Amino acid sequence: MRVEDLLEKVAVLAGSSGAVFDIPHFDGYPAVLIQLSAVDDAELRELIVSAWATGAPPALIESFFGAD
Repeated sequence: MRVEDLLEKVAVLAGSSGAVFDIPHFDGYPAVLIQLSAVDDAELRELIVSAWATGAPPALIESFFGAD
């Protein structure tokens, strides 16, 4: 699952369950791996939405999250 950048990757790995992990092949790449059989629905949804937001058009992101 894509993350915004390498700092976000560190934060996601530190704050997520054991279902989110990394392997050496992805060192230096803004992505994490997810053990689907071990992740709960809420965490998976959060990861999917965050990954989607890394590449979605700004207007669509604003529409999805609402204007602040």
